[in-house]
Amino acid sequence: MKENIAKILKKIYDQDADYKKKLDRWEHKIPKTLTDSELEGLKILDLLPNQFEVFEHDTALQRLMNLKNHKKLNLPFVNALFLKGITGENVRGRQTLMSFIYLKHLPEHKFQGNESCEICGLPKKETLDKTEELYSYYSGHSWNELPLHFLVELEEALKFDQPEITESDHQKLADLLSFIDGAEEGETPGQLEKRIAKNKILPKTDKYQRYGILQTLAECGILPNEYFEPAFDKFSTQKELWEISKKMKGSSRSDVILPLAGWRGVNKVNFKKYKEIFVDLMES
Repeated sequence: MKENIAKILKKIYDQDADYKKKLDRWEHKIPKTLTDSELEGLKILDLLPNQFEVFEHDTALQRLMNLKNHKKLNLPFVNALFLKGITGENVRGRQTLMSFIYLKHLPEHKFQGNESCEICGLPKKETLDKTEELYSYYSGHSWNELPLHFLVELEEALKFDQPEITESDHQKLADLLSFIDGAEEGETPGQLEKRIAKNKILPKTDKYQRYGILQTLAECGILPNEYFEPAFDKFSTQKELWEISKKMKGSSRSDVILPLAGWRGVNKVNFKKYKEIFVDLMES
């Protein structure tokens, strides 16, 4: 994974797209500022723009279920990518642990709902530019809202080699957790993000990149909440999550969603869960 991939894709996706009426979709042109070598690099990595694919619930779910049995897709692999994402050495790796956690307890099921499934959140049918979604991850962002994107992300992540993790890589996460654990009881996720930014705990990250890292820790249960079990331990349906959101005492801010939205400073850090997911695995 080359460090300049995000910069190259930015040239394409940060410009206006053209609407193709016959196809009913927006497509991006190759800008003149893109060099032949940059274009060839995208081709080699299978990251050319406008890689549209039509996804339907049943086939997308089956592809996800198949990934559950992939020998390479395991906790050591996704943890290694996440730790390199935390250090900033490979920001593309920040998303994969989040995607893996969603997949971990995903059940076989039939579609329920209207436009999206009330069980898994996958759309009934959707057309997606896969490269555009991957651009977000190459830019260092990680999200937990749209499960279809987890499929695109995981299928690409399996192309990567598992990075070698050092003690320094583990220490970076340990330092972040120690800092979070110093929160005052009433601290909200928004206040935590600002405190991390002010103290430069995650340098070279923007607000939403920091939220993505914190959201992953919340999905692990390392940043616990009082409303429901973490996705690392138990699958919650989309309908269940909607109902929990309605019952919450109030979100800390509009751009923070569950499970991070349920964390407060009083919850501190679940170091037992951190040890289970990261430390014990390293020592075994």
